[in-house]
Amino acid sequence: MSNKRYAYNYDIEECNQLFKRGVFPIGCGKHDKTGNVFLVFCVNARYLKVLEDIRFLMAQGTENNRTPR
Repeated sequence: MSNKRYAYNYDIEECNQLFKRGVFPIGCGKHDKTGNVFLVFCVNARYLKVLEDIRFLMAQGTENNRTPR
């Protein structure tokens, strides 16, 4: 049995950021019931590190754009 893990990513903006950082999908598809498009990535150390960096930067951007009350 294969030890490979796969991630199905439905967040297109996040996928675009992964592409810009050199992480590319191994496939794509369309959800049968919802019709949403997804990309399939092989989960490895590089994918996890880049994804963590992207999510951190997106969270920082959200916090920086908050307006004070």
